[in-house]
Amino acid sequence: MRIERPSLVREAAYERLKRAITEGEFLPGDRLAEPELATRLGVSRTPVREAIQRLAQEGLVELLPGRGARVKRLSPLEVAEVYEVRSAIEAEAARLAAERATDAEIDALARLQDRIEALDPDDLEAQTEADLAFHAALVEAAHNRRLGEFFHSLDALLALIKRYSRDQNQSPATLAEHRSIVEALRNRDPEAAARAVRRHVERFKNLVLERIEEEA
Repeated sequence: MRIERPSLVREAAYERLKRAITEGEFLPGDRLAEPELATRLGVSRTPVREAIQRLAQEGLVELLPGRGARVKRLSPLEVAEVYEVRSAIEAEAARLAAERATDAEIDALARLQDRIEALDPDDLEAQTEADLAFHAALVEAAHNRRLGEFFHSLDALLALIKRYSRDQNQSPATLAEHRSIVEALRNRDPEAAARAVRRHVERFKNLVLERIEEEA
């Protein structure tokens, strides 16, 4: 975990800590102690402090007065709000993509779905990366730059939430929902595409909220 290139210490500390959070090495609620992190990364406390500040601005970390920092723990209300915004953005992206996506872009989405289905069932990290790529490609196919910016503004929060659903990327329901989205795009049916996305996101919202309640 040590960083070996001094010229990139600041950015490397930020990237390494962010990856540790988004990949589940640190879980929501875990304390982020500067001295311990500095030792693990092999850097001084200054770049660690700067990394924590940046991650707080992105919503991945909470700064607690007098108690340091910890990985952000989202409330059920916050999770529901994130999924509601995601549903609105992706449904509109799907509607636009049904009208604007090229055949090549739709083919690429189908290949991403094939990749998800073909991955090792135990490789949850690869499945998650492929699933995120599928949704990002869907938004890209809408050919609306502003919509894409809104979508990616949720990346940090979705990374925190995704740990509750990492085992669902290859579930029969997820695979069927992805195929329905691609089929609607191929049929150039904007409303069917939007409905398929809303159904998909709503199911994940309910699943994640149930798991958060069980964990609590």
